[in-house]
Amino acid sequence: MGYAILRTQKLKSGHAVRRSLKHAFREQDTPNADPNRKHKNTHIGATNVAQALERFNSRLPAKVRSNAVLAIEYLITGSPDVMNGKSPEAQDAYFDDALKWLKAKHGEENVVYVGIHRDETTPHLYAYVVPLVEGSKLNCRAFLGGAKALNQMQTDFALKVGLAHGLQRGIEGSKARHTSIQHYYARANAAFEPLPVVKTVHQKLREEPVKPSLFASKEVRAFWQNDYDTWLREKAVAVKLTEQRREEMKAQRDVAVAMASQYQAQAKEAEALKVQVNELKVANNRYAARFTKQETTTRKLQAVAQLFTMEEVKVAQVRQYQKDAEKARQTELARQKAAVASMAKSFEAETTKRVLNIQQLLRGGSGAAHTFGMKAAAAMRVANGDASKVDWIEIEVRVAHEAIGQHGQTPENVIKVLLEHSPACSDPETHLRLSSAIWDIELESKAMYEQESDRSNDPKNAMP
Repeated sequence: MGYAILRTQKLKSGHAVRRSLKHAFREQDTPNADPNRKHKNTHIGATNVAQALERFNSRLPAKVRSNAVLAIEYLITGSPDVMNGKSPEAQDAYFDDALKWLKAKHGEENVVYVGIHRDETTPHLYAYVVPLVEGSKLNCRAFLGGAKALNQMQTDFALKVGLAHGLQRGIEGSKARHTSIQHYYARANAAFEPLPVVKTVHQKLREEPVKPSLFASKEVRAFWQNDYDTWLREKAVAVKLTEQRREEMKAQRDVAVAMASQYQAQAKEAEALKVQVNELKVANNRYAARFTKQETTTRKLQAVAQLFTMEEVKVAQVRQYQKDAEKARQTELARQKAAVASMAKSFEAETTKRVLNIQQLLRGGSGAAHTFGMKAAAAMRVANGDASKVDWIEIEVRVAHEAIGQHGQTPENVIKVLLEHSPACSDPETHLRLSSAIWDIELESKAMYEQESDRSNDPKNAMP
């Protein structure tokens, strides 16, 4: 009977969680995994690192202590010979029971992602658990406890899960320890198995005996025949030994190639681990420097706080709040002033553009647009080309009366033309004013248009 294996690892930073998930989803180089078996891996709760991180982050509380354990990574498997001897169905049954045990122990909502690796030497399940208690704070100790609690957890897992699948608890109090991947590769590089020995010695066959001539004596021919028969037996033995030696050399070569490939994979993994160690060192130095700076600032603030009473501190806080509020108000006023200036500049540019467009309306405009162009050009001549001296609102009213009352233009068309071409309508806030004014004069202008139409159609007013 093999052993049930249950291990835990504390992940104390988002960087550690992301790095572990990248390994889980094979989104980084993993030399100890067979890429041809990657499709046999199983993912539960997420299909990539981004989804798993999203589930992990959504489970974290709003406030997290700087030294809190963010996640517990579980690894569940069994003795390699037993696990590899199980059928895929038996392995799945073991992992299913292990997952049920985890959810019952820590709460299904806290198990954010689970996976099963079958592309490494031994199939194993891994799970990421957020140690959230009371729905609002992280407490890893409540989940794992101390050494005694961890020991009890190993026993509980073996009794409730392992035994049903032919796996017993490991020896309690054993000094054996799981070898970290860094130590494993360091030791493996120095502990390759020796190459198979080529035991068969190379056999050199003597030259084939020369057959005597037809005129040789009977004794000579008999001696040759015996010697030739012996040579044939020697040749058969030599051929057999040569083939045997060739097979031994092939076996030695195959092992050497496999060992070279393994060495390259381990060297590559060691290099990746070296990069990770350097990254962790840099991050640790950065956090240590930040902590030292914050600690120094805290001591200074505590020393300053001791010089004042609580009332004085409250007065200072109120004063600082008022100062910050005034600064924010001034910043907002400056922003609004800049926005008004920008809008004014934009309206001025639009007004200039519309004034310059008047001549183009005279040449190519039609309907209400042409009417506006004629009246605007006349007004500009009276003002000696100074657009600021023209009463554009009066021009708009005159255009509306003529376009609607004399030419039968619709109010909607007149409003559209004036909004597009009148310098007084550069500012969008004036659009409602114009629309209201046009509709106010619509009835009067329409009556004027109908009166003019009736007069032109009256036979009394026809030309003699």
